[in-house]
Amino acid sequence: MASSIIVFWLQHPTREGHFTKEKFNMTNSFDNSLNACKITNTDAGVHLVANAKTDFICKYKEYIKDEASFFYIEKTGDFTIKAEVETKGNFAYDAAFLMVRETKTRWIKLAVELGVDTKYNVVSVITDNWSDDANGELIPSNKCWLRITRKNDFWGLHYSLNGDKWRFVRCFGLDLPSTVKVGFGIQAPLGDKCEGKLDFITLSEDSVKNFRDGS
Repeated sequence: MASSIIVFWLQHPTREGHFTKEKFNMTNSFDNSLNACKITNTDAGVHLVANAKTDFICKYKEYIKDEASFFYIEKTGDFTIKAEVETKGNFAYDAAFLMVRETKTRWIKLAVELGVDTKYNVVSVITDNWSDDANGELIPSNKCWLRITRKNDFWGLHYSLNGDKWRFVRCFGLDLPSTVKVGFGIQAPLGDKCEGKLDFITLSEDSVKNFRDGS
């Protein structure tokens, strides 16, 4: 991947336990990539164009696809990553997403995905050798906020229409190493020209106290 500056938001804890948000340009944050696609910086984040016919999926006892694009940093310990995610899809399963990854057969993906019914929904995929692929709620447009939280080896996935009130997607246990790859990506399993935009990408050590109360 060519050297680039990624717009990135990082939350810093204060003595009072609150977080201040600082925007800064980082040359090294998401320079790690797997199957890099076209990526362009925007005022608030990044714009992605998917490589054609690429996916992350481990279909039970059939095949493993590991060709989609993933831009990441390595993160140790508990964290929350969130972003406003928009997908402009042309074919079913086109999606931009957040991702946590250990290997090609152990990862978490939370996506804004175009469904076979040509409507967008929140899709979560939990992969531990094989993928548990679950469609979530339909959303009224092609974008929403997505969030992944780690508490030791317990994980919470959420989405939001406004970045404030969060709706529960799922929670689960998955034993991953203390240091994992965390970031974002895009896929186009059946076609090409899928575009994604991720704004206000935020990574913090703050946790979500209650996965089910909308906080």
